[in-house]
This record gives sequence, C-alpha cells and structure tokens, in this order.
Amino acid sequence: MMALRSGHGRGRGRPHVEVLPPDELPAAAGSKSVRSDRGPDGRFTRGNTAARARRLRAGALGGVGGIDSTSDAFRPFAKWGRRYGAHRRRELAAAHGGEISAGVGALVESAALALASSRYLQNQGAAIGDPELLKRASALAAEARQNELAAWELAAREAKARGSSRRTALDRVRERAAARLNEQAEGDAEQ
Repeated sequence: MMALRSGHGRGRGRPHVEVLPPDELPAAAGSKSVRSDRGPDGRFTRGNTAARARRLRAGALGGVGGIDSTSDAFRPFAKWGRRYGAHRRRELAAAHGGEISAGVGALVESAALALASSRYLQNQGAAIGDPELLKRASALAAEARQNELAAWELAAREAKARGSSRRTALDRVRERAAARLNEQAEGDAEQ
C-alpha cells in the first residue's frame, strides 16, 4: 500500500507519498476464478485469458526496436532484464491468484528495464572508475525497487478486488484430475 509519511533529513516537515516497505505490505491473496478458461474437454474456451493476453503485445523493451537494436555492450543486460521481468511476472501471478493485470505487468517491465540498465551502468562505472555512473546505477536500482513494490501492491489490491479463495492452483488441478477420473470410471461402467 501507499502511505503518507512525514519527511526526514532534508525533507523534514514535508509530507510525501511512498510505497510501504516490504515488511508492511499486505499478504498475497488468491483469487476466485469467475469462469474457467478451459472447457470440459480441457481445451481453451473462446475468449480465454491466454488469447486476450496475445492481443496486447508491446514488443521487446516496449516496442522501441527490441533487444537486437541495442548496443552490443547493453544486449546481455537487456536479455537478462527480459528474463527477469518474465520470471517476476510469473511470481507475482502465482502469489496473487494466478493472473496479473497489464498495469502490474507494465510496472514489472519498468522495474526489469531499470534494473537491467542499473546493472549495465554499474558494470560500466566499475570498469572505468566513474562515480557518476555508479551513482546513476544506484538511483536506477532504487527506482526498480519502487516499481516492484508498486507492482506488488497493485497486484494485491486487484487480487483482493477479485475476491480471495483458499483453493490453490494445485487444488484446482487435483479437482479437475479427479473429475476426469470419475468421468472415465462412469464411462467404463456404462460399457
């Protein structure tokens, strides 16, 4: 969640909004599925979330040319950032009911790009001994952290708005498997 905090240090006396520290964030909540994305035969139904997700594709790094158009020096960092962003989106989805919104995904992508850029600048600054590059790398890492915290909060709020369920994804898989076995057993009994 976001909180209104009183300033400290040079900002003393000036309130500001900040994202809560990780230890003060709300716990992740599962979600109730409004409807299943799969039919009784296990195939995707029309209008499933996977199909909807395919419609919006910003492209690699926001659609601005992609990784291949970056400099050779930045390319490995950009690839790492893409992998990190994809991994983090999966983690957030698993922690908050199985899906995240485009807004949460955009925050995670911004965090991943900022972190990749931070790692690149840190590498460059350390190689040539430039304290200004190291300072910018640190600022980008802090920006990435704030984007991650904001993504967590937004995902938690959205999961809460969808409604929470004590059933986990594994529970749903077990239920579907049991239903299929029952259907097969009934079909065998009829023959």
